[in-house]
Amino acid sequence: MIETLGNEKINKAIDGIKNILPNLLNYFVVALEVREELEKLPINHNALSSLCSAWQHHKAVIKAKKADRRKRCADREQRHLEFAVGYLQEDFEIIKDRVYNELDTIVQSSAMVECINSVIRPYLNTSRGQVNQNTLNLIAFYHNNRRYRAGKRVKKTPMEILTGKKQEKDWTELLFDLIEEKDPLFFSAAA
Repeated sequence: MIETLGNEKINKAIDGIKNILPNLLNYFVVALEVREELEKLPINHNALSSLCSAWQHHKAVIKAKKADRRKRCADREQRHLEFAVGYLQEDFEIIKDRVYNELDTIVQSSAMVECINSVIRPYLNTSRGQVNQNTLNLIAFYHNNRRYRAGKRVKKTPMEILTGKKQEKDWTELLFDLIEEKDPLFFSAAA
């Protein structure tokens, strides 16, 4: 309907959205694949549904900013887990871990964008009109090489997760190494 307005700028923006739309919503395909895999597990459907609900509440616990919401979500997660224990008995921990790990493979595009936006936003707010490609490169370097302080990835860096290789140095040391590689005279002159 918007295209029928005949506005060239709007139509150009719509074309751009149409081009990236499949990539933005590909997590639905991944979600369907995960669901199909989980349904192959030899467990009761009610137990699986309960574990999936528990996982959703677990994610809400992680995202919750306020303590009362975090507690409410944690209580709901626990109730769903207790329900699943009734069905799964001694297999509960193994199956719970499997279901949680499978569901964790579903990454929403919007969540990634929000994550990057939350990393960059403080820098952009403090340097309006002064952000250039070098600044964005520095932010990307920091984001990729800094250690997580909390959550399930605590004490790991995004690069360690991506490559599987342990990062021995702090991101600042890596940055200085990179600068020294590119301009060794800068460091000798400063010494």
